[in-house]
Amino acid sequence: MNGLWRRQAGNLAFTVTLISTLIHLILAFGTGLVADEAYYWTWSLHPAAGYFDHPPLTAWILWVTTHLFGVNRLAIRILPILSGLILSLILYQLAKSLSRDRWAGFWAVVLLNGNILFAAGGFLMTPDTPQVVLYALTLWAFIRGITENKKGFILLSGLFFGLGLLSKYPMVLLAPLIFLFLLLSDEHRQWLKRPVLWLSLFLAFLIFLPDILWNRAHQWVSFRFQWHHGMQAHQGTPVATFLDYLGGQILVLTPGIYLLLLWVGVVSFSRAFIKKEIPILFLWLTSYPVLLFFAYSSLKAKVEANWPVEGYLSAFVLAGIILSERLDKSVLLRRWTLGGVALGGLMIMVVFIQALYPLLPLNPKMDGTGRLHGMQRLDREIRRVAGSLPQNERPAAWVVDGYQKASELKFLEYGRTPVYHIFPQRHFRTDVISSGEARRLSGKPVLLIQDGPGGEFYRKLQNNCEKPDFLGTISVPRRWARSTVPVYQVDVYLIGDFRGGFASPSVCGKIK
Repeated sequence: MNGLWRRQAGNLAFTVTLISTLIHLILAFGTGLVADEAYYWTWSLHPAAGYFDHPPLTAWILWVTTHLFGVNRLAIRILPILSGLILSLILYQLAKSLSRDRWAGFWAVVLLNGNILFAAGGFLMTPDTPQVVLYALTLWAFIRGITENKKGFILLSGLFFGLGLLSKYPMVLLAPLIFLFLLLSDEHRQWLKRPVLWLSLFLAFLIFLPDILWNRAHQWVSFRFQWHHGMQAHQGTPVATFLDYLGGQILVLTPGIYLLLLWVGVVSFSRAFIKKEIPILFLWLTSYPVLLFFAYSSLKAKVEANWPVEGYLSAFVLAGIILSERLDKSVLLRRWTLGGVALGGLMIMVVFIQALYPLLPLNPKMDGTGRLHGMQRLDREIRRVAGSLPQNERPAAWVVDGYQKASELKFLEYGRTPVYHIFPQRHFRTDVISSGEARRLSGKPVLLIQDGPGGEFYRKLQNNCEKPDFLGTISVPRRWARSTVPVYQVDVYLIGDFRGGFASPSVCGKIK
């Protein structure tokens, strides 16, 4: 490998990480929040031990960052930006220490930063963000603990694992994989008899216990939702959902890198399970079974492209080790790797430019980057409509049909105008108007905002309540886009005398 480069592997890995972080910074401040980011932020306004969709760590982190930096994009996205740096450092150290080769660390960093999945994850705040960092930290602490015979690192891995469970439930897949590794490893099997290992697992359980108790108090709603969402929600035939999963993985990992990882999994299998090389066995078991699990899940339900994200971390490290060993010996492998990384970099740059400026003439509704823009303009247009009303009709709040727009508008209007979600399709939403909030608004004018033109919610409202005053439809096309197709389009109504029953679709009487 030294013949390919003039600079040291560590310096090159740092350069790759620096470039990737710069891209994340530009995207973080050059785009608006996506709906999920705003929705997770609404969790932080109601600190709890659990939420309908996910465990609570994301909300706890956002509570801390928004109290430190205020309610703004920096506070929401500071962890994703830092996560790219942290992950690059962890994977570099893992690959270097397990292979005794810095070039393995370099290639692990290149593969991590050379795909769209982690490029997007480097600036968007979702539960995946803390989970992947904690997954990597658990791997690092555990393997260091057993290879260096340091009990403190075993306990530290339990701490990281417990926090990972508080981030996202698929973190639980790591526990049986680690125990399987110990069972298959003649050299380290004795750790199964050591109390520190079980103490570490008990520590993780204690950390995760608040979410268990919250679910118990709420009819296990989060556990049941995630199980149905991932294993029982049949949105198509098994073949269709599997092909959708496979296509999504190839796209977000980029074709060259995805096929490279599959090849690495095949060529390293015998070294892992026949020769039982400890580093190879550990990395294989903590990566490919996770990817196979989500492939199996895709036969049961639709699997989003980001769901298997933690399974790629060890695969990147394993690929880095294999590449450091073989790249100088195979022209074909060298060409494939460099070509795959170059294609990944090109795809990242296309998405990067498209996210900031719509260079490709795509329909904004079909362009995933379109949702990164337009909400701020929509918010300004709604405020303009509200400001044009007579003083006695100025709205005391906005009520919105749908949690996504409600969350985004709530974030933009925070500290200015209260924004509430009404008629929720699912219980336990944190942005839904409460009975107390509805009572305080009773008799006051509010703006009603729904998907337009002529959305379902208005027709439902007509069946139960007096007719609101239609103020107009607001259409927001993407800025600089050639297409005039709106990214957002809403109908705005004035409800002159808000009735608390709007919190429930079956009642429209005033709250007593």
